[in-house]
Amino acid sequence: MSNTTSVLSNSVVREAFKQRGLDNVFVEVFDSLPSTSEYLAAIAKQATAENDVMPADKAPQICIADWQTNGNGRRGKTWVTDRGNVTFSMLLSMRKPPSELLGLSLVTGICVAECLVDLTNLPVQLKWPNDVLVADGKLCGLLTELVSTSQGVTQVVIGVGINYKQPASIEGSDYEPVNLPGLITHAPKREEIISDLSVRLLEGYALFAEHGWSEFADRWNKFDYLIGRQVKVINAGVEEYATAVGVDSSGALLIEHNGKTDVVYSGDVSVRLA
Repeated sequence: MSNTTSVLSNSVVREAFKQRGLDNVFVEVFDSLPSTSEYLAAIAKQATAENDVMPADKAPQICIADWQTNGNGRRGKTWVTDRGNVTFSMLLSMRKPPSELLGLSLVTGICVAECLVDLTNLPVQLKWPNDVLVADGKLCGLLTELVSTSQGVTQVVIGVGINYKQPASIEGSDYEPVNLPGLITHAPKREEIISDLSVRLLEGYALFAEHGWSEFADRWNKFDYLIGRQVKVINAGVEEYATAVGVDSSGALLIEHNGKTDVVYSGDVSVRLA
């Protein structure tokens, strides 16, 4: 199996973006960075504090790190990786309040899954709300952060971490980590994955901004790992057992117990297989 990792540089990444016609983005490539999402979130928050919010039509920013030394996950978890993984984040603005963007993290997952299926033909599944699995192993984690503003524009930071090398650890994960070169003989180059996925994300977010979740429901169902499974929902230390029955019109998880259907929002809730 191939374990060769190409060097990520500005020139390599920009050429890959150019090949996919992705010119209207501002790209930065770092040798190492604590967190690509934290880097862009700081830019978003500073702009908000200075009342200089990035307009919805401004070019998105993409931050890529060859080595992310302190990546973030949900509920403050840390994703520790070695050099050579796929770690990048995107910052863009959407002219909608955060309350209308709850399904955006699921849209990100759909774009990642479709990208990986097309590039690798792997049997990818999505565990609500933000785990990307292959053969019951965790291949990728996602993090979506929303920074609201007084101008009716929400600044969105999307973080993507795909295991291109086996991670040293995934703190608090219920799944063993897997990596692309360990799953397929010839893994696509990292810059190919990042550029292909960036195009899909921008197209997906534009579609979501215009039409909402309705355009993505069927696409999510193709990858839904939890649907029909018994799950344990943990909220503030309280455990509830139910059956996952899909997601609602906002991307929240639907669970069924004793003939009653409840809605579960991500937040601090943990959902695990029972």
